[in-house]
Amino acid sequence: MYSIIDIETTGGNKNTGRITEIAAFNHDGNKVVDSFSTLVNPEVPIPPFIVNLTGITDDMVANAPKFEEIADELDRFTSNSTFVAHNVNFDFGFIREEFRRLGREFKRKRLCTVQLSRETFPDLSSYSLGKITDQLGIELNGHHRAEADAKATIKLFEKIIAEKQNTGLFEVNFGLNDLSHIKSPYISLDVFKSIPDDCGIFKIYNSADELIFVKRSSQILSALSKKLQQNGTRNSQDLIKETYRLDWEVTGSGLLAQILEAEHTLADNPRYNFGKFSMKSRYGLYVIENSSQTYLTIKKRRRNDEPFVVFSSYYEGLEYLKSLSNKHKLSLEERKVGKYTQPEVPIDGNYETLLFPRSRYLIVDESPEIHQRAIILVEDEARVSWGHVDIETSQDRLSADDLERTLPFRPEHMMIIRHFLRKSRYEDIIRLED
Repeated sequence: MYSIIDIETTGGNKNTGRITEIAAFNHDGNKVVDSFSTLVNPEVPIPPFIVNLTGITDDMVANAPKFEEIADELDRFTSNSTFVAHNVNFDFGFIREEFRRLGREFKRKRLCTVQLSRETFPDLSSYSLGKITDQLGIELNGHHRAEADAKATIKLFEKIIAEKQNTGLFEVNFGLNDLSHIKSPYISLDVFKSIPDDCGIFKIYNSADELIFVKRSSQILSALSKKLQQNGTRNSQDLIKETYRLDWEVTGSGLLAQILEAEHTLADNPRYNFGKFSMKSRYGLYVIENSSQTYLTIKKRRRNDEPFVVFSSYYEGLEYLKSLSNKHKLSLEERKVGKYTQPEVPIDGNYETLLFPRSRYLIVDESPEIHQRAIILVEDEARVSWGHVDIETSQDRLSADDLERTLPFRPEHMMIIRHFLRKSRYEDIIRLED
């Protein structure tokens, strides 16, 4: 059974946004067999731009049930089915967070019709619901209302089933049924059944117990199963031949998963990661010293160099320099280097105090356990430690004993954290006194 679901919300962040509408349809693989649909009182005002997008107003939801009033029914409705949505982690993440606010866990197997559509219809120009329905001739009236979007997703799902019937497209999301192509005494169906489909990282080792691949995912089992499919590229086939042992780490926190993926990639240089992780550091901040002046500048990274700060783009690095110069009242100059203009910030004194100011703060994020939260400690914009604490632990009772691991300084960790904070995906941020 599949529960095909769409929601509307007050915003894009599950930590601060709330659900305003839910539509769910139970589908047996052939047809819809049951439905559940309701407006939801979010208990917070709906922002004007969301009203313009969805048409759902505060007046419309004023007398609608609160989420806690429909939680039991939604739990029962989806209890024996796979959660299906277009961009499933968005819808699932919001619903899981609503359950967590009630002190309840919500776990379901998940399928994403965006991912399935990419595999089934690889030549489409766009996979957004509004555009893919137009390209495939699916009717979508009332876009950005939950029931209309869910019904369109049903039609899309049925087209995917018709195109991919009996090809194993769905099974690979939940563990491989046939493991005969993996030659290892350590990998069996029982091993796959023990792997959670939660947020974290998975690691693949060869027979010499060398880490040869690492990847983060919001669904570890699904991502690992897809990685070990037989019908992949030559590199994928070579990886499968060398696969001997699997390991995984459930983090709950997307930030922590991304940091650990980067740490393993940089520290262990897994052969099939090709020196890359999910966020590329293309530019770096460098300290240039000559006889007359010391200055900071942004340049494209070269192999094996070691910049003090790294960035995913030149413009990100330029904004960092601008912010730094404004904060410390420094001048931002431009120097012509061949055909290009190079930004420079002349400095006096110790550049480390500029780049790594004394500071300590905790980022609070999701944990695998409902009664816990992940905490990521950032010190002096350089060192990163992390651990998990009980959700009831007060700020003044947090201590170094709560931290399970401290990572070595890597500018890539701070790049990941800057991106994460900029998108405000965290649950809370706590500034600590020295």
